[in-house]
Amino acid sequence: MNWLFAHDNRFLEASDGQVYSEVAFSYSNWERYVAHVDHLTVIARMEPLGDLDTKLLNLSSGENVAFEGMPNPYGIRAFTPLPRGYKTVLATVEKADGVIARLPSEIGYMAVKAARKTNTPYCIEVVGDAYNAMATYGDWKGKLYAPFAERKMRRSISNANHTLYITDRHLQERYPTSGQSVSCSNVELSNLEIETIERRRERNEKPAEKLIIGMNGSLSSPYKGFETAFQALASVKSELPPFEFRILGRGSKEDWLGVIEQLGLTEHVVFSGTLPHQGVYEWLDDIDIFLMPSKTEGQGRALIEALSRGCSCLGSNVGGIPELITKEQLHEPSDTAELANKLVKLATNPKQRQRYARLAFERAVTFQSERLQEIRQQFFQDFKRTIHNKRNEEL
Repeated sequence: MNWLFAHDNRFLEASDGQVYSEVAFSYSNWERYVAHVDHLTVIARMEPLGDLDTKLLNLSSGENVAFEGMPNPYGIRAFTPLPRGYKTVLATVEKADGVIARLPSEIGYMAVKAARKTNTPYCIEVVGDAYNAMATYGDWKGKLYAPFAERKMRRSISNANHTLYITDRHLQERYPTSGQSVSCSNVELSNLEIETIERRRERNEKPAEKLIIGMNGSLSSPYKGFETAFQALASVKSELPPFEFRILGRGSKEDWLGVIEQLGLTEHVVFSGTLPHQGVYEWLDDIDIFLMPSKTEGQGRALIEALSRGCSCLGSNVGGIPELITKEQLHEPSDTAELANKLVKLATNPKQRQRYARLAFERAVTFQSERLQEIRQQFFQDFKRTIHNKRNEEL
């Protein structure tokens, strides 16, 4: 049996045929699907690896997984009934026994359309909000396309027989389905340690030379809220103890250096670059306050990882973030004054940081691998059963 996974992610192919990804999608990600089938084909954007350092990337290729390249699906034809690359998607869907469309994504929408046309069973993974992702993209084209993207996503999900949402409520309410659905995060935590709380207590009680504030996100993503964080810190830097603002994530820091200098934050900001998965957790262990001031989020992978290390977190009340932290830890997106006020209160109150650390760890427990794998396994078993039933009906 062959399943097709459709998404807009950009994969990088080396000269030896190995395939890499800058964000997520290591081979372990495919194992959740390969466990149910003989072969998995991934249809996505493919580009040459070039001179990028593979040590900073995730190896995506592996046994029983193949990749099908697609042209960039974005552009004016995305507004039309036959977007760029649809014929490629249709031909690939015709070879598959089942389709997994991860949405929002243009390739995912095309895969659902092709599956319906060919009567191929499909399921959907809902990992974000199509409207907000486009509306906060950064230019007028994204804002113009946002309602079209929202309509595509609603249409794709509404009549799907099998839908997996990464949130508990938010995406279900925004993009409802009439079929079966489950809630199952795509963030799995396998190394939760109860000692985390004790380490946090010692860190919060021990006077530090500097308070370490952190963010984790792509520097080129306009919706991550870096400008909100910079402006909030600049407005209250005299009210904060000595601090350092560390930023983890890919992208060019050059785009932000002018803003940082203008706000008088040059001596406070440190760009940490990118790190392998385990390195991210070690980086988080040195963070006292973690920020996620996003304009939009699906669920917030970086926030969940921060919670698992007992970080005191502040975030905007968008997407699935309110499902992860308390109301008192939330602020309106782009509200620098509200974020600044919460920062000062938290930075000067170690007992509050310790309370948030306990709450963080308790919330992170629900993302343990064993629990989520059981939910996901049952979901794909049900999907596989649908495929077998269709085959039997056709005999």
